[in-house]
Parts: sequence; C-alpha cells; structure tokens
Amino acid sequence: MAIGPYCPHRLCFEITNLHTELSPKDIFVAHRSLGAAIKAAGIGTLNDPNVIADMWYQAYAEKRIWEEEYPNGVPPETIVL
Repeated sequence: MAIGPYCPHRLCFEITNLHTELSPKDIFVAHRSLGAAIKAAGIGTLNDPNVIADMWYQAYAEKRIWEEEYPNGVPPETIVL
C-alpha cells in the first residue's frame, strides 16, 4: 500500500495499520489531507463544507481510495499541518 505524500509519518503509520487490520472486516479507514481552508457553506467551491462532506461520502461509498489529498494536485507547501 502506498502512503500519500501529504500524510505526516506517524499518522500515516497509524492509518495504514488501521486500514490493514480493519479492511478484512469490511471496515473502511480513510485519510484525506485537506489543502484548502474551509469556507462558508453553500458556495459550491472545493472549500465548501458541503462539497467536502460529499467528497468524504463518495470515498466511503466507493471504498477504493483510502488515502489522498483534497483537492487533488494541491502542492504540499500549501497544506497547513
């Protein structure tokens, strides 16, 4: 399993362990590195909390990608940890 480039080392280790241990039990563990400041709801942009919630729901519903940055392609230097 590949660990994404934006996940702090210890956190990635824990998420990877949880994902590995719980996946066979059909429990989905995921991580998203948010590279955008959350703004007001209802504006429909990538930093709208409703859009972020939809992204999380889609990740849960599809259960394919368990670690990635959001939005895709955000340069690491712009993500505040």
